[in-house]
Amino acid sequence: MKKKITTAILTATAALAFANEPSVAKISEFSALDKVSRVEISAPKAGFTYFRMTVDDSIPTKAGNSVQIVPGLGIGYRLALGNGALDVSTTYSSGKGWNAENKSYFWMLPKASYLHYVNAASNQSLYGGVGLGWGALKTKDEREFAGIIPSATVGMEFFRKSAFRTFAELNVSQPAIAQSVSATFPGPIAEFSVGAGF
Repeated sequence: MKKKITTAILTATAALAFANEPSVAKISEFSALDKVSRVEISAPKAGFTYFRMTVDDSIPTKAGNSVQIVPGLGIGYRLALGNGALDVSTTYSSGKGWNAENKSYFWMLPKASYLHYVNAASNQSLYGGVGLGWGALKTKDEREFAGIIPSATVGMEFFRKSAFRTFAELNVSQPAIAQSVSATFPGPIAEFSVGAGF
């Protein structure tokens, strides 16, 4: 009788031990498959920060027979929205950088624009848009303005599907609602800029 009980206990123990092994193997197989099947998917970047160099209206030199450009710098962020983008930026240019006697300047902080891409799915696309900003300017003929400045933009953006993007654009801004203004209201300001961002 003791032999039968001992044999039954040993048989049950051995059966349970061997029955558990396949389930352990299956669990380890599934965890290995789970690790293999995981794939990292990165979504396209929603926007990019950029820096730009600008050139504003030219300034006559003392001799009056040649011109001098007004250099400027800017920084901004462009956020993709469907077939367009929201662009928030600041810009500053000054004629004093080239000619110590000239005190002309132009700045906008902040400036918000909506840009619409002609071919949003392409790697490069033409775009156009309108914007509004707070800024100030002083022209070479001593006209001054501070207040709200609307603008229109046309440009071309390159390498839209890469991490590093570039663009070239033309902005035309017209001082509109003044906080302060000189006796003669300033005319429009043309600004060409080249930018790069990531």
